[in-house]
Amino acid sequence: MKKLILSGILAIGTVLAVKAQTVKFGVKGGLNLAKITNESSAKTRASFYAGGLVNIALDQNWAIQPELLYSGQGAKLKSSYLGGLITTEGTLKTDYINIPVMVQYSIVPAFYLEAGPQLGILAGAKVKGGNVSVDIKDQMKTVDFGIGVGFGYKFDMGLGVSGRYNFGLTNIYDSDKTTNKNSVAQIGLFYMF
Repeated sequence: MKKLILSGILAIGTVLAVKAQTVKFGVKGGLNLAKITNESSAKTRASFYAGGLVNIALDQNWAIQPELLYSGQGAKLKSSYLGGLITTEGTLKTDYINIPVMVQYSIVPAFYLEAGPQLGILAGAKVKGGNVSVDIKDQMKTVDFGIGVGFGYKFDMGLGVSGRYNFGLTNIYDSDKTTNKNSVAQIGLFYMF
């Protein structure tokens, strides 16, 4: 299934590149503010994202931008026992390889809005509390589907700033008892060659 999806993304990218007016490559990275939905004790966890992109201009206003990104996600967790007498704190650290394919529309030449699907492949998952770290990757789904919406501003020299919100559409845990999804706000920089 993963190979089929990746092959489809590559095929679409190839067709678009052939018809495109301009193809630019770039790198991007920045701050992730991640959280897990439907988890009352979950608080925002700060991490980072980094990777590469291909911007395929279809015309003066429209572009397609597939990306390949490492993304640190998860949440800070806090649990209370015995009526709040005992409190434990920990961090859920999840590492994803995300493949968003964003459709961008330039409102003015330098400013754009974007939206598109995202495929996330789980690379690692640990819960850390104090000196204890437990690998929980086998308790989580290896594939996460989501939608991203965002904006960006491109400066003349190839440098730009962007913001995006990615919300998961699928449960991240193998258990069907609760439905928890990824929720990630991103702000960062990109550079196009």
